[in-house]
Order: sequence, then C-alpha cells, then structure tokens
Amino acid sequence: MDNKELLGDVVASIVEKTLMNLGINRYTQVRDILADSNLSFSDCYQNPDALKFALGQVFANRHLAVVEEIRSEIGGLADDDESLAGFLQKLSA
Repeated sequence: MDNKELLGDVVASIVEKTLMNLGINRYTQVRDILADSNLSFSDCYQNPDALKFALGQVFANRHLAVVEEIRSEIGGLADDDESLAGFLQKLSA
C-alpha cells in the first residue's frame, strides 16, 4: 500500500466518522451522491471536488462547518503532508 492509498483510507475514515456524528441520514445522503458518480468515501482524497459537491448538496450553507470538523479530525497530519493540506484547501474553497 502506498502513501496515497494510506492517506485515502485515513481521509475516508475521518469523513465517514464526521458524517456519522452528524447523523446517519446525512451520512447516507453524502454516500449516495458520491455513488451517483461511481465514487465511495475511499475515493474522496483523490476527488475532493466530488466530496465538496456532495457536502454542499446535503449541508448547503453549513458545508464549511462540516469541512472544519473534518479538518479538526485530521489535525496535525495536514501539517506534515502537502497533498493533505491541498485536499483540505480544495474542500474549503
């Protein structure tokens, strides 16, 4: 398993955990929107625009608050990895 795959799995777990904390219905809605594009949570790290779109559809104006929760869960990992910092930046844009 290479670094991108590992980071993808970590990001997927964090995104899923964050969404589950916000409610199973919201989690399911985001999952279904991703599935419409043949993506899963494991694909989000490589496809941040798809995750951003799904969060925007489900959370509307609150999607940035969800991104901040994801950022908080990722914590210092983004400080050590430029691509992870870029992922978070794309979600926030």
